[in-house]
Amino acid sequence: MDNMHHTMLRSKRPTISMKLLLYMSWQNIISKKLRSWLTIMGIVVGIGSISFLVSFGLGLQQIVTDNVVGDNSIRSIEITTPNSKIIKLDNKSIEKIREFPHIDKLGVAFSFPASINLSGGGIDSIIYGVDDDFQEMTTLNLVEGRLLKNTDTDTVIVSTAALKAIGISDTKKAINQSVEITAPLQYADSKLEDLNQKFKIVGIIDSGQDNEMFTSSSVFEAKKVPTYKQAKVIADDTKNINALRTQIEASGFQTSSPIDTLEQINQLFKFFNFVLAGFGAIGIFVALLGMFNTLTISLLERTKEIGLMVTLGGRRRDMRRLFMIEASILSIIGALMGITLSFIGGQIVNEVANQNASSRVSERFDIFSTPFWLVAILIIFMLVVGLLVAFFPAKRAEKINPIDALRRE
Repeated sequence: MDNMHHTMLRSKRPTISMKLLLYMSWQNIISKKLRSWLTIMGIVVGIGSISFLVSFGLGLQQIVTDNVVGDNSIRSIEITTPNSKIIKLDNKSIEKIREFPHIDKLGVAFSFPASINLSGGGIDSIIYGVDDDFQEMTTLNLVEGRLLKNTDTDTVIVSTAALKAIGISDTKKAINQSVEITAPLQYADSKLEDLNQKFKIVGIIDSGQDNEMFTSSSVFEAKKVPTYKQAKVIADDTKNINALRTQIEASGFQTSSPIDTLEQINQLFKFFNFVLAGFGAIGIFVALLGMFNTLTISLLERTKEIGLMVTLGGRRRDMRRLFMIEASILSIIGALMGITLSFIGGQIVNEVANQNASSRVSERFDIFSTPFWLVAILIIFMLVVGLLVAFFPAKRAEKINPIDALRRE
């Protein structure tokens, strides 16, 4: 009966206000400046390491993604046929595909092995016949001249690699020169005669080491070439890409999309970022040991104070909240400082890298990327881990017997 009465009296005690608990926690932190700052600096090193390394991984992921996917729309889908003799990519099939829903744009392209002759020099190459839509959906790095138009019937765009193979290094001199191109069209239909025609160079593109040429699709259409080498469509929305690819593949064609590459890159960098975060977590482990030590020592130093507070009417759970609040303050301050220093360090590296690469790269790039979601996750993570570390000292504070505590010298 006495125990029940004691419990009822204890339950009626007023709870210490959150404002007062915050004040007491803060006063204890600033009263032990060296110990508190050592604990905070441990968190700064731990969270800062994770933030710095993961930001580095995210920056690399963005650079790789931009270079692999390039300027190609993420909504694009390339269409080819697995067997051109059985499933033909011709006008009839193209018109059927054009009727599928969620298609924003559709372009077609012919492709044949060819030889190009200029001023007595000749090389083997690949010639593509593209319409305006296909050309627009394809990344052509134009370095001189202009691109093609559907109305062109005797113009060609040549790669810098093809010109160099012929012996022309000055791209400006190649513009408006006449070249003779020969391509065997029998690959598309045995009844067709070879393409043997003179073309005027109107544009030069940089396509790496590929010897290739582009002309208007009307050149091959005039030759009655019945089938296309490939087609390309743009979906109206990224969420409709999978459904559109399923419809196209149900017609017997093969599809590919930059999304395939993007998903592979994301999977690779998920593992890479996890490994980087693991290295940074070593610092967090050291910081947590420091925090546990700080809170445990604080508990031992304040045992008499806690006993007095309970005797004067404080609830035991208020003692637990006191240590949890103290751990939260240390965690948030350390996390914010660590993320801030990591961000500043990343920006400095970005600026230095861009300055050094300015002579070779025209567009800005970021080796370190710190998105808002990363900041939020790191703060929440440190707060949760800090509260877990504070759990045992807080439980011990809650169970302190006020009579035993007050007897201590």
